[in-house]
Amino acid sequence: MSTPTTTISPDADLITLVNVFTVAPERQTELADALDRATRDVFLAVPGFVSANLHVSLDGRRVVNYAQWAGEELYKEALQRTDVRGHITEVAAIAEAFDPTLVRVRSVHHPHGQQA
Repeated sequence: MSTPTTTISPDADLITLVNVFTVAPERQTELADALDRATRDVFLAVPGFVSANLHVSLDGRRVVNYAQWAGEELYKEALQRTDVRGHITEVAAIAEAFDPTLVRVRSVHHPHGQQA
């Protein structure tokens, strides 16, 4: 059985939410745990959700969520759900600030001249 992976390719018909949270260093783990919990308990069942990847900064000040969606409309529909809105309220109370941005992959670069 293969393990699902995030597809980062300009050819993938996906949109990506890049959300950078700023947080007090002593609350970074709390925020990352809340995002992990919401992904497991809420987003895995939301139509259009593809994957989420959480990154924590080494200085403790940021958490970055890189989440893929099947389309912008499905993402916007998800934001109207009560369970999703509850999650947003929870993480907003932990974070000092956040900056959600919808993007598309433009290019991917690898060593040895490989480019997608």
